[in-house]
Amino acid sequence: MIPILKRHFALWASALLLIASETQAATWFSLEVPLSANAVTVEVDLESLRSRGDKRDVSTRITYPQVQKKQDISFQSVIAELEISCNSDLDAWKSVSFFLNSSAKGNPLSTENYGAAGLPRSGLKLLPEKAWTHLQRSACGKTATTDP
Repeated sequence: MIPILKRHFALWASALLLIASETQAATWFSLEVPLSANAVTVEVDLESLRSRGDKRDVSTRITYPQVQKKQDISFQSVIAELEISCNSDLDAWKSVSFFLNSSAKGNPLSTENYGAAGLPRSGLKLLPEKAWTHLQRSACGKTATTDP
């Protein structure tokens, strides 16, 4: 029995690593969004934050107080991959997964991937403008933003 385990050790170790990475939970940090942002909850995954020059890549979880509708999908939360520009107003959505329940629980109803170029922030109205401003300021470590 031991020789069989030794022979297949690499296979088992690889399987365990894949399972562990899939079940690893994100470290969500809730941003204090201004009151005028319609009670939308915005959280960022601290472990996903990456810096590339003046750009920041981050996973964001957005939860709405009520069910939202986009085309034929009714959802209450999304997980979005964002690219935030610290020196310009060129923020972009990289991908968005829509969830029926709050806090992105369960399986996604739909996922949209916008590729390397992304979709300009104005292309999706999933975040109130004040929440975007706050998210940009937080990701870039600024006290002011490029927005007026």
